[in-house]
Amino acid sequence: KCTAERIPELFDVFTRILTDVNMDDAQDIVRNALKSNLSSKKSSIASRGHSFADRRIRGRYSVRNYISEKIYGVSSIRSYDSVLESLDGDWDQFALLVRGVLRKILDGSREGMVLNLTGDEAVLDAATEHAEEFLTNGLPLDLGRTPDVTPDFRSSPHPWMVSAEREMEEADPVRDEFISVSTQVAYTAEGGRLYGPGDEVSGSTSVVSHYLTTGYMWDVIRAKNGAYGAYSSFARTDGVATLYTYRDPNSPEDTLSLFADAADSILRDSESGALSRDDNAAITTAVIGTVGSLDGSALSARDAGWVALTRYLRGESPISRQKWRNAVLATSEEDFVDFARRLKHWKEFSIAVVASQSAFDDLEREMFLIKT
Repeated sequence: KCTAERIPELFDVFTRILTDVNMDDAQDIVRNALKSNLSSKKSSIASRGHSFADRRIRGRYSVRNYISEKIYGVSSIRSYDSVLESLDGDWDQFALLVRGVLRKILDGSREGMVLNLTGDEAVLDAATEHAEEFLTNGLPLDLGRTPDVTPDFRSSPHPWMVSAEREMEEADPVRDEFISVSTQVAYTAEGGRLYGPGDEVSGSTSVVSHYLTTGYMWDVIRAKNGAYGAYSSFARTDGVATLYTYRDPNSPEDTLSLFADAADSILRDSESGALSRDDNAAITTAVIGTVGSLDGSALSARDAGWVALTRYLRGESPISRQKWRNAVLATSEEDFVDFARRLKHWKEFSIAVVASQSAFDDLEREMFLIKT
């Protein structure tokens, strides 16, 4: 970010990053940066294991989340090790690969580039001229070749998606996994598919998921059994739901047995009249909480720009967001019952646990062990 009068300098920095890269004496700098990132990632698994367990589960059901898990999840540790081995084994070859990535960016089709700018009208007016100059002349083109036209990846598969889908089918089955770290608590998660590819997902699903988090998960797993956090999460993009705990003092086996009653807790609330009592007060409260999470607080300029960019890349329209919001507001008791029945019989169910080796040794079930 920068102030309006520093816009020319900002684009000068972009140009230097892409065109003035000296890899000749950078081996120690790159190695230390990678080792620092790797150490931070390993520490994060022990302190934020719930997010890694949740990401690990979601990566089993969709190609997009599989790629995300490889980049940001537990799998990235193996990637760091591989990159460090390549760096120390043949630095010249490693530097050549980095230069190749830069070359791909510089020689790529300008039609496939997106530059996202965020600011008030005056700042954007001031930035536009420099942005056009940067894209036209600041990034040198290889005039000896015609750049490939970038496909519309909303309608055609990205090469990463194709290779990742093949890799998922061949080497990454849906299975229960235990990620061993040095910790005194557990992060226990389970998940599965509630909706298949092509199924229509209603906004009411987010209301019921919110109800689970603030109701059963809070009352039973957090307040009664001592976990620092307990959550229900549902993603409309892949139809996958997860239940997971944060800094959980209980054994994974005990927590999983509590997860098993989550769906029935909703059905019991329906049968007892707890959902419909006082003119559907419980449902109304869940709707209000869901709308609050949709709206959130006012975004910073940076966050507003990022949200706008991701919506553009996904092809998400205001109409689709309003349709989801309307479904949230129209949530009924029947939607709660439908969600609970899907949760009770979810497809391709699997588990991920982040905890200590001793917790793994005490397990009564078979799980694939991953050591970090």
